[in-house]
Amino acid sequence: MTRLRVPSTPGLRRRQVLQLGGVLGLTALAGCTRGASAPLLQAAPEILPALWRRRLPRPWRFEPLELTGGSGVAPWRLDRSADLLALSDGWLPTTTDADFQPIAAAPLQARLAGQARRYLELLGAERASRVLPVAVTPWVMLFRGLDGLDGASERGWQLLLDPDFKGQVVLPASPRLVMELADQIPGAESLARLRSAALTLDDQQGLNWLLQGKARVAVLPLQRCIQALRRDPRLRAVLPDSGAPLHWTLLMRPASSREPLPQAWVEDAWGTPLLRPLLGRGWRPPLAEELLDAQRDAVPASFRALVLPKAAVWARCWSLSPLKTAAAEQLSQRWRDAAP
Repeated sequence: MTRLRVPSTPGLRRRQVLQLGGVLGLTALAGCTRGASAPLLQAAPEILPALWRRRLPRPWRFEPLELTGGSGVAPWRLDRSADLLALSDGWLPTTTDADFQPIAAAPLQARLAGQARRYLELLGAERASRVLPVAVTPWVMLFRGLDGLDGASERGWQLLLDPDFKGQVVLPASPRLVMELADQIPGAESLARLRSAALTLDDQQGLNWLLQGKARVAVLPLQRCIQALRRDPRLRAVLPDSGAPLHWTLLMRPASSREPLPQAWVEDAWGTPLLRPLLGRGWRPPLAEELLDAQRDAVPASFRALVLPKAAVWARCWSLSPLKTAAAEQLSQRWRDAAP
């Protein structure tokens, strides 16, 4: 806190000077207190575009949330000082309904369309009332080198089993997600074959594995690939015609927060003029398709079909539903049985 200096003025008596200093000191202290208690938004790495994050209204402040692991496989501890969290849907299984309070943003929730509404139905009414989807992106295959990619979209996820890529595939660090991909690959023992093709399970560092030449293909959320696709002509992203799992960006209010959601800030990202540059960076809000289609020219032509794919392809994409205990145990056993 800045030290206050009261000027020595002949017209002021000593008692007046002391009183004035006390008042100014209390004012400054109150200002420091307000600064320390400003509402806090914390977000997982790479989950919020900087362009939008920088427009967070005052007195809100932002801090990154340090998480370990990839798509929700490692434990994390809820920061009780946060008033708002931005996380991917992969972290929801590590939380309970008691960790959060209703999002209380009816005007925003009313604007959700299509895939977002289906996703909230999967969550169930209790959990759906506690999350606000603000963006969605498909998981895609990101390739380094263009050889052998003819008809890649039609071949779909089975392309991961191409002999040319064996031992050079980076899969998500989520067994659940890997099993979802395996279910899209025809043939027996698809999960065991997919795991045998993998170099590692590490979506957080998947792009680095590619750029360093240690892998040929990585399965990543499209939103995380866009900047690399802009910069590096060796890279190509493939969204299968058969669809892909969806990666959601969610806002949640911790149970300890007394701050309402800054709805105008979300509206800012969902409307002009901010919507266009965000779309151009691969950040797709969960709004009506016709609204987004009207902004197609904001997305570079080279990856327009990825950010805003054909309606039929987008309809084939799917969200991961919550698992009940028995189903989770069955998947855990299936994972163990398919170990390479």
